[in-house]
Amino acid sequence: MIRLFDLHCDTLLKLYYKNESFKENSLHISLNKSKAFSPYIQCMAIWSDSSLSDEEAFLNYKRVLSYAKQQEISFLKNDIFKKSAFLLAVEDARILCNDLSRLDRLYQDGVRLLTLNWQGKSIIGGAWDTNFGLSDFGKATLFRSFELGIIPDISHSSLEGSYDALCIANELKKPIIASHSNSFEICNHKRNLTNETFLEIIKLGGLVGISLASEHISKEKATINEIIKHVYHYLSLGGEDAISLGCDFDGVSSLPTGINDIRDLEKLFLALKRELGARIANKIFFDNAYNFFNVNL
Repeated sequence: MIRLFDLHCDTLLKLYYKNESFKENSLHISLNKSKAFSPYIQCMAIWSDSSLSDEEAFLNYKRVLSYAKQQEISFLKNDIFKKSAFLLAVEDARILCNDLSRLDRLYQDGVRLLTLNWQGKSIIGGAWDTNFGLSDFGKATLFRSFELGIIPDISHSSLEGSYDALCIANELKKPIIASHSNSFEICNHKRNLTNETFLEIIKLGGLVGISLASEHISKEKATINEIIKHVYHYLSLGGEDAISLGCDFDGVSSLPTGINDIRDLEKLFLALKRELGARIANKIFFDNAYNFFNVNL
């Protein structure tokens, strides 16, 4: 059976909005759809809905978290990984609303990954579509995250914000991740990582997750072969121990041809195994993320 560790999905918010069951639903991920994978470890993000104000997004976060409990989804905190496990993330730290004590609340809730930005400029700083770095509050958020044991995630951050985050991480000698970011060298979307950013992340012992968002894979037709081009490039930069999956299921406008939901990841695994061998395929699908979190969680 294929082992799977995925760094990012937006399934929780979609479940809440659609009022569907995690066991079986119309989304990219359900418990039944994930049965082909064991162990299956999923990082589940609660996205700070961009249609809401910062405070409204925080209240929405609490509602989604309550819904997860109703669905009997329990999140690992500092436990040993089991056969199937879920890690809680927040996407877009603006829900802190300039109140750093809220970060402690998030930690108590089980949040272990924090995507700093999503889009535009916020109290945290600038996202990928801006030229702004981290704000003073954004920098304080990063320092406090490291103190608590929350892993910062610079997917969606601007170049300037990523630089600021990497400087702090280097100062503290702590790893950060880009949970769902492909290579800018292969597809020049501003959400993707430059070679320099990727190299800084792996130098710190961090992780980078391959995204299945079509627009981040190719300017033309997104396919499994195009996904593998990003993997090859990251490998050429020395990223063998840092490449993982950050599929972004239930958070993308379109998926690559041949991938309709989590069940179709078997096709990607087999393609990686054919192209790069079983050892690399297993590293990307499971081992690299598993080893990272066993050290850093």
